[in-house]
Amino acid sequence: MFSTKNIKLGIGLGLILGLIVGYRSLNSITPLNLNGHKITVETATTPAARERGLSGRDQLAIGGGMLFVFPALEQPAFWMKDMNFPLDIIWLNDNWQIVHITPNLSPASYPNTVSPPTPIKYVLEINAGLIERFGLKVGDKIKK
Repeated sequence: MFSTKNIKLGIGLGLILGLIVGYRSLNSITPLNLNGHKITVETATTPAARERGLSGRDQLAIGGGMLFVFPALEQPAFWMKDMNFPLDIIWLNDNWQIVHITPNLSPASYPNTVSPPTPIKYVLEINAGLIERFGLKVGDKIKK
């Protein structure tokens, strides 16, 4: 038999657990410098955060982005599933050097995927048009 006290305790523990799990899934915030242009990015370090990415959002803040951090060098495939705005994608090696650029990737490109030609450690997604506006090119380094 359940008492009101047991139900309240169960709900309280559930809320605490939910807060802990929710907190652990939050992305951290990191400042980056792209050719003298400062942006603030959310970092996606877990498989779940990397899979979710920016999907489902209405927009990306001006001066914002998302940095995907992989545990080792790899050649991941990215898609625009459930995206509502275009992106520029910057593929970085483990020295923060740009090794490939995918500009102006449209949500309409889904279900096609894009990948870098060489293994990478980081992927930076920013608003479409900023690669050109910031003058970014292969070989440039991103500064933390």
